[in-house]
Amino acid sequence: MTDVEIAGMKEAFKQTDAIFALEGFTPTDQKRAIDAAVLAGRVTLTQVIEEMREYAMRHKTTKGFIQSRAWA
Repeated sequence: MTDVEIAGMKEAFKQTDAIFALEGFTPTDQKRAIDAAVLAGRVTLTQVIEEMREYAMRHKTTKGFIQSRAWA
């Protein structure tokens, strides 16, 4: 990603967190780890979505997802 794309992604993550905070939600450690990996270029959002979907279908939870990822 370019510096401009990274800045846009950071802003999008910040706005998303702010919107969820209005409803009383706080970012989880899992979300923070995913955000950091995406911003570092270790994984794309598309890849995260696909991997998490497959993990959740197999395990019926997302607990343990981050720990199972080499890019995290």
